[in-house]
Amino acid sequence: MENEDDDPVGIDQLAEFTKAAIAAGLIRAGDPLDQNLIDYAHAVAELCAGIGDHYQDRDTGCRGGDEIRAVYGRS
Repeated sequence: MENEDDDPVGIDQLAEFTKAAIAAGLIRAGDPLDQNLIDYAHAVAELCAGIGDHYQDRDTGCRGGDEIRAVYGRS
């Protein structure tokens, strides 16, 4: 049985991008992301999605890149 809580679609992108920026030392905890960092995060997500486009689920036909875009792409 599928657990809907395991589905990453609908996550808080900004919170995830902020955690990644803190982990990379780009900002300190509590600092907001500026638009340049948000744009950069979306660009990295698109690079990853481009790789994911080469992988397709045989049962559903969904591509990995589409899943990445659904979670981390521009809304």
